Amino acid sequence: MLLLLLGLFTLAACGGQSGGGVPGGVLRVRITGLPAGTAAVVKVIGTDQSERTVTSDTDLKVPAGDYVVRGLAVGSGEKDAPAYSPAVTTQSVTVGSGAGASVKVEYQPVVTKISPETRVADDAASATLTSLVQGSDGRTTLTFSGGNPQITALKAGEILVLGPSAAAPEGHFGRVVSNDGTTVVTEPAAMQEVIQQGAFILNRTLVVDGEGVVLPQGVRPSEVGTCLDVNRTLDAAAGTGGVAAGLKVTVSGTLCLSINVSFNMTYHPIKLVNGKLVQPPPDVYLDSKVSTSSPDGRKTNLKVSASALVATPAGEAPFEFPEIAVPVLEYWFKPIVVWTGGVPWEVTPVISVDVGAGGTVTAGVKFGMSTEGSAGGGFSYDSNSNSTRTWSSRELSFTPEWPVFNSTLNLKAFMEPSIGFLIYGAAGPFLGLQPYIRFKTDFGPPISWQLYGGIGLTTGLTTAFKGVPPLSFTLYNYEAQILSSSQTPDPGQTTGNASGFDAGGGLVVGPDDTVYVGSGNSVRAYPYALAPKWTYNTSSNVLGVSRGDDGTIYAWDFGGSLYAINPDGTQKWKTDPLGNLEIRRVALTANGLVVTAGGNTVRTFSAANGAPGWSDDVGESVYSVVVDKSGNIWSNGSSSVRKHAPTGGVLATVAAPSSPGGMAMAPDGTIYVRTISNGVIQVSAVSPNATLKWSKSLSNTNNERAEADSLSEPAVGPDGTIYICGTPTDPMYTGSLFAVSPTAPTASLEVPKWIYTHFERCKATPAVGDNGYVYIVTDKSLRAINASNGALAWRVAAGNNATESSPAFLTNKSVVAGTSSGLISVHAGGQLATGTWAREGGDANSSRRMK
Repeated sequence: MLLLLLGLFTLAACGGQSGGGVPGGVLRVRITGLPAGTAAVVKVIGTDQSERTVTSDTDLKVPAGDYVVRGLAVGSGEKDAPAYSPAVTTQSVTVGSGAGASVKVEYQPVVTKISPETRVADDAASATLTSLVQGSDGRTTLTFSGGNPQITALKAGEILVLGPSAAAPEGHFGRVVSNDGTTVVTEPAAMQEVIQQGAFILNRTLVVDGEGVVLPQGVRPSEVGTCLDVNRTLDAAAGTGGVAAGLKVTVSGTLCLSINVSFNMTYHPIKLVNGKLVQPPPDVYLDSKVSTSSPDGRKTNLKVSASALVATPAGEAPFEFPEIAVPVLEYWFKPIVVWTGGVPWEVTPVISVDVGAGGTVTAGVKFGMSTEGSAGGGFSYDSNSNSTRTWSSRELSFTPEWPVFNSTLNLKAFMEPSIGFLIYGAAGPFLGLQPYIRFKTDFGPPISWQLYGGIGLTTGLTTAFKGVPPLSFTLYNYEAQILSSSQTPDPGQTTGNASGFDAGGGLVVGPDDTVYVGSGNSVRAYPYALAPKWTYNTSSNVLGVSRGDDGTIYAWDFGGSLYAINPDGTQKWKTDPLGNLEIRRVALTANGLVVTAGGNTVRTFSAANGAPGWSDDVGESVYSVVVDKSGNIWSNGSSSVRKHAPTGGVLATVAAPSSPGGMAMAPDGTIYVRTISNGVIQVSAVSPNATLKWSKSLSNTNNERAEADSLSEPAVGPDGTIYICGTPTDPMYTGSLFAVSPTAPTASLEVPKWIYTHFERCKATPAVGDNGYVYIVTDKSLRAINASNGALAWRVAAGNNATESSPAFLTNKSVVAGTSSGLISVHAGGQLATGTWAREGGDANSSRRMK
């Protein structure tokens, strides 16, 4: 989480030896005064904030320039363990081009001096604490039981150092104000009031493991104990000037962290200044490096969704959403005891993580990524010169998921973690990062967008050590464009969605990428398959939609009504319902007629005003209609295929196998009819002159069975292959996509060119791309199948119930599908195949006319 949301590329800006071709020299670092086997810690910091660590005599090849050499105190931090610190903490040195420079770091033993008024309670005394209450005046009231002699002997002015207990898990230290033997009142004390001379040395690797730590709801240790599983949803709200806005942020996935921290303080002896004895402030050093990988190799993998709903008195309007941060988790590591001579210091590392968002929004965005890498930084404070220095480094590698938009937005979503160290419960040094991601979109048309990633790093002290002011440094702020609409996502990458409604009533796509979809008792328009543009309500469930060349949307419903809708969502006209005779299919002629198949009749209506035209009653149920290049209308019924004249009247009737399904048309005018015989899928071919060319039954070696009254129709590829998506009547049987040869059968049961078995329910017509793939939508997924061999190219989960909306295509080469749970668009890398019957209704408009 600490290094989330930055980029598609690898960004490196870390300390290390310079590359070739950079003029420089040699910096000779010599170290003295340490016992054999004791490693020094000497930091060599360049003007570019690059940092090298030297542990023994070393000759460094460095670029020419100025360097700061800082020696740190070394020691184990154990009780009464020896420590060593440099006689001179910080030195400056200049390395010339082609020249050398030397610096000597002379260590000396640290003599620890504890103030005589310090009282360190033993474990038995610490355990008698029953309560600890912090007052608003900064004082703390401690209540003890049992009359422990160490506690009863405390006097005002003495400094109490109390170890951890049930009542004070982090321990406590403070200057005694009063003591009645049972109740002790203390006020804050500074560490240098205890340590007159000495060293505080903390060098540890911290690993998130969840052990012994109480975690908030939605956060738990993962199966491997070095990471945390996170699943939190936070809600916030804002409002101003009559505008109401609600923000929802969800973070989920696995958080793996490994933290290396060096935190040193060196206390100098009391010295005489202007005739007074003065305790100098300590030198302070903090250096921390955070890695998003665990020691056992696991990596952080987190997903974030941020959405905002905005309502204004005037309706939809952009809203400058104030930046809101909400807490996700606060992780407390087990306390670490660091000793200065005989005085213990309880140090509790704490990770706090917030997530939030802000910007100009009308809805939201989803994104996610996996990451590995590290970032770190720190600061040093030199009491002699009263100066500070900062540094930072980062080695980051990120792979984001392609953004899935669901509205117009300029949204910054971020995670803001910080690492702090509490010393006896009081705030100390910290390192904070704010990685963020920013989206900017323009919904044109055409749609364009940019994705920016950034990261900020700050460090400092949240409270002062006596004589040291509170410190806060911005180590770096970095932002860069990492993705844009001009780049191409991988095939199978989700590019957009609109959820929360049934989009199974058929769909078409306009040239401006507006998706028109039947949804229950309505027709909806969704630009780019994202946010709704308008909704037109119908009388009953919509069974299908088509689009005229002038942009008019035609829809038909179960009650037998036909609707013509203007591109802006207003009604152009509608017909009276046909009672219980639903309209099953609609075709659009080149001369301005809308042809319907419903009941026993083929009917026509004027596309201009909906006025009834000619009709042909064929005496049996009519399932579908298509229009050939000559303007003839073809219909199929319960037992026959018929050819109708453009002005009405049946020209020819062709007997066909029973229970015909949908029809498709080849470029040469051949009609393909999907039929069913004894549960086995059949395909029949009818010639343009209205004769039966052939009929073939498909091999049921997979026990494939189609629904007895399926209304899905075939699709035809550029090479003439016929594609049929089968749905089992019996759930125990499989669902398959068949690739059928357009030639006459050579056996009573023909084995298709290939069968792709998907084990799901498929009622929608396949869509054939111009890139060699066939796309199907089932009750559970959207899939791309290789047209040459039937191999699965990719699968994206979508929906939970069968849909009859055939996939279509957007201009950005995404395939869009209507499912039982909404619209989804996925990058396909191609467009709808042209010159053939490539999807439901033949083309993007679903006109059912061969052009």
